[in-house]
Amino acid sequence: MTSNESTPLDTEGLKKSGVVALIGRPNVGKSTLLNCLVREDLSIVTPKAQTTRDQIRGIVNEPRGQIVFVDTPGIHRAREGGINEYMIQEVKRALDGPDLVLYLIDPESKVSAESLILDYLKQADSKLVVIVNKADRMRYEPKLFEWIPEWIETIRTTLEPTRCRFLKMIEISAIKNKGVNDLLDLVFDELPTAPPLYFDDESLTDRPVKFVAAELIRKQLFMKLGDELPYSCAVEIESFKENRKPIVIQAMIYVERDSQKGMVIGAGGKKIKEIGTGARIEIEKLLGEKVFLELRVKVLEAWTSESRKMKNLGYEMERKSR
Repeated sequence: MTSNESTPLDTEGLKKSGVVALIGRPNVGKSTLLNCLVREDLSIVTPKAQTTRDQIRGIVNEPRGQIVFVDTPGIHRAREGGINEYMIQEVKRALDGPDLVLYLIDPESKVSAESLILDYLKQADSKLVVIVNKADRMRYEPKLFEWIPEWIETIRTTLEPTRCRFLKMIEISAIKNKGVNDLLDLVFDELPTAPPLYFDDESLTDRPVKFVAAELIRKQLFMKLGDELPYSCAVEIESFKENRKPIVIQAMIYVERDSQKGMVIGAGGKKIKEIGTGARIEIEKLLGEKVFLELRVKVLEAWTSESRKMKNLGYEMERKSR
């Protein structure tokens, strides 16, 4: 999964290469699109909004070059401090110097909800492509899309005096893999000629496999628990023994209150067994090997709001300049 030493890409003669940031509001299909582009479930996808917490890089290697796609948390109005501000910082970091920005729009949104995105795009020094997702619905629900042309014109005129250069709009359906190849062609056309960023033609992400395994466990928390509880959960891989057959993984699920711990475990341990079974199946698919997965639950009070605890779990906030 990672970009350690492996068979190097053929760099004889420079090819296309660059970083492409995926941005948009929560639940617009960024993670679905990333997974579609890399043909692997790298970024977790659930029906709940704001599932993605970290930047996740997906690497596409082709004879014509390399694209590093960066999935980001959904842009929302976050309270100061805590996990939500961390997610917004991840978006800002992704917009610091990409070669291209792909801004996804869900037709079920509206201008008032999308206007926040412009504040981020104004700060980006990059080319921009706007992607209207779920375009397969246009034939049956054309009224959903009526607001979009005016919004595209607002984007164009607002960004004209900035360093963010609007190129065009493209329509796709990420979940049905329609228009994705055309999007890929467009991205390659717009990237510079340069050496690849990662010299491993089998790498799909720069994240270690332990990170992806933890994300797959977190996905099951979203799928198996109620609406609010998964947002108070974090997953830490405590042990990952690849030299065992089956591979042995021990993971800790952190919650903020004792009552939440009980809900994750469930009556007689039923709920955590469901979570573990779902996660184990997906991790085995990822690794291509059998896995023994052991899950435990621990209370870490106020971890979503205390920066020290967040840092210990891998969510490190940037220090604000005075």
